[in-house]
Amino acid sequence: MSTDWQPSFEATSAYLFVHFTGHEQAETDEQLYFALSRDGLHWHDLRALGDPVLTWSEGEGEGGVRDPYVVRGPDGLFHIIATDLSVYHRGGWQEGKATVNGSTGLVIWDSPDLAHWGRPRLVDVASAIPRAGMAWAPEACWDADREQWIVFWATAAADSAEDPAAADLANELGDGINMYYATSSDLITFSRPVKWIDRSNGIIDTTMLKAPDGWWYRASKDDQITLERTHNPYAVTHELVRTDDDQAWSYLSNLTDIFGQGRYSSRYLEGPELFLYNDADAAGPDGRAMPFGLICDQFAEGRGYLPFRSTDLSSRRQQDWALVTDMDFGRLTKRHGSIMPITQSEYRVLQRTLTR
Repeated sequence: MSTDWQPSFEATSAYLFVHFTGHEQAETDEQLYFALSRDGLHWHDLRALGDPVLTWSEGEGEGGVRDPYVVRGPDGLFHIIATDLSVYHRGGWQEGKATVNGSTGLVIWDSPDLAHWGRPRLVDVASAIPRAGMAWAPEACWDADREQWIVFWATAAADSAEDPAAADLANELGDGINMYYATSSDLITFSRPVKWIDRSNGIIDTTMLKAPDGWWYRASKDDQITLERTHNPYAVTHELVRTDDDQAWSYLSNLTDIFGQGRYSSRYLEGPELFLYNDADAAGPDGRAMPFGLICDQFAEGRGYLPFRSTDLSSRRQQDWALVTDMDFGRLTKRHGSIMPITQSEYRVLQRTLTR
């Protein structure tokens, strides 16, 4: 990895999209691809299908990597955290039993400049969970107040624990897939996992960000795509509740309530991802400030991402939301990835170094 690096103080004005393609017909489908945009609407791919930017080879974990989340650390270094899973090598979803005997580790890359990445590492986060079958769809958020990372993911757990010391990690409600988190100061060593969300409905694919107003917001694939907020991201929750306690997660709304019936429930959508638009791109379709982006994967119909914008993630009013109809995601199919604002300098380095 290159060590000729200085933190950037340049304002962000472009975007990086890291994703996999989801076709699962070749080993290279479950590897990592990059796309760039100057406005958050029009994307161009840096590589063609079959030529990923980052790979996780067979013999290294499962030999496939999915659901990447790219993030800028407080020191200016970059990290990608992803699911260790190859449906291709497992022979498909039905035969593969990926939730039963899957990897309990996450794959992590580090980079000083987004173009040069160190050797990936597999970090176990979920093996302490009773009968853990997988660790899927991770994200990592920096908590500046506690100076640590919150890393969260989905794991299928047993309804009871043989070891009493792990009883707090077992499934309690309904579907066995729950959201867990662990903390880390360096994304190398992790704390014991904490069961973060356990609901009667299946809960998977959570995304979270801290807004400029100090609230933490998250969107999850529940029976809907649900939205919540808190001042304490470590708060443990069960069923959705509305509360005035700002130290608990309070239910705000869901996409079906906001937009009405249609393709907005979790029957059609998964993999929600929240991100912030740059200041220059904050205006929504009607010219109002809509700085929050939310993209959801239309997995049921294989139609790629459905993008939304919001002026206020806490609002249940449709007029504070917009369905984005003019986003061009580029040539490659994009599945369960993440979008991160970058600087023009970083954009040029990525385009010059990784395009071919």
